[in-house]
Amino acid sequence: MREFELMFIVDGTMPEEEATAVATTVQSFISSKGTILKADPWGRRRMAYPIDKKQDGYYWVIAFECEPGEVDALKQQLRVNEDIMRWMVTRPEHKETVVPVETVVPQEMSPEAEPAPVAAPAPEPAPAPEPAPAPEG
Repeated sequence: MREFELMFIVDGTMPEEEATAVATTVQSFISSKGTILKADPWGRRRMAYPIDKKQDGYYWVIAFECEPGEVDALKQQLRVNEDIMRWMVTRPEHKETVVPVETVVPQEMSPEAEPAPVAAPAPEPAPAPEPAPAPEG
């Protein structure tokens, strides 16, 4: 089972109860194929640009687990549903497994030991000016 995330927009011209019913059917389809981890309704929002001359839509984000082959069946269901204006299925990034290079501690150093600050190389002394020749006289 792999983790996926679905974001979809339901037509904003319909009443909120009907939009919730559309989201419920999508959630029940996902539940039949896998496990819903989190369903997050964002509510009615203004879209960045009009879609089919409509300015608003009801947004939902659903995190779920299923087999990769079942995602194709979900995509087909989303394609044929005329009330869903846009949708996108993605694999979320696992940020807890990504470790930035700066935070990696070498193996030989214990976590309690503070690393000694690295001193900058000392600047080279400026060459001394040559003494002026003594006057002849």
